Amino acid sequence: MTFHNRHECKFVVPERLALRLLQRVLPFLVPDLHAVRQPGHRYPIASLYLDGPGDRLRQETVDGRGDRYKLRIRTYSDEPTTPLFLEIKSRRDRIVLKERCPVPRHLLAAVLRADLDELASLPVHQQPTLQAFVRRMQLRRAEPRCMVRYDRQAYMGRACDEVRVTIDRHLTALAESGPLVRLHDARYRSVPVAGVIMELKFTDRCPGWLADAIRALDLHRQSFSKYSTCAEFLFGQPAQAMA
Repeated sequence: MTFHNRHECKFVVPERLALRLLQRVLPFLVPDLHAVRQPGHRYPIASLYLDGPGDRLRQETVDGRGDRYKLRIRTYSDEPTTPLFLEIKSRRDRIVLKERCPVPRHLLAAVLRADLDELASLPVHQQPTLQAFVRRMQLRRAEPRCMVRYDRQAYMGRACDEVRVTIDRHLTALAESGPLVRLHDARYRSVPVAGVIMELKFTDRCPGWLADAIRALDLHRQSFSKYSTCAEFLFGQPAQAMA
């Protein structure tokens, strides 16, 4: 699955302000497919982030580099039969491109070893994204760095499912260097955030009803990286803007 020309507007706001925006735009939304049967339209997400020597991928985010990407492996469940998702999330200025493909859990170690022979059993249509993930992983000498977990309340546009409104709460993280991605782990630690993380996502153009809500509540977008925030919290090594 690949998203093109994707815009993401992030806001870290008090809970009450996120709920005010949600109330204004709910007539234009429906719960997304993951959330439709969940209480409060919320579900957990855990992602294993990979990085190379010196956390260069994280540094590029902090520096605001116009052409950058993240490598992560995501799950929505701890059930052994559910897949993991390899994701390359690239940013070119304000445009986001996301490529992802599912892999069975038992092949995670093979992915991290870059064992393409063992991964050859995956369907042909998944191979381009799989190989791109492995190629970038090798290029950056990226290895598991930390897991990031949070609860997501998620909606998509009633008329267009490429519009999404999400609110992320309860950010937690743990250091992880092995082939493990899971939601439940006693090692997770709560990461302080000054509010909830709200993301408004759309393709090509922001819908008028969403733009009106942003203006009415005087919201101002800001940069916020869950991975960078969690890595700094866990390792006590803030990335510094480069000269």
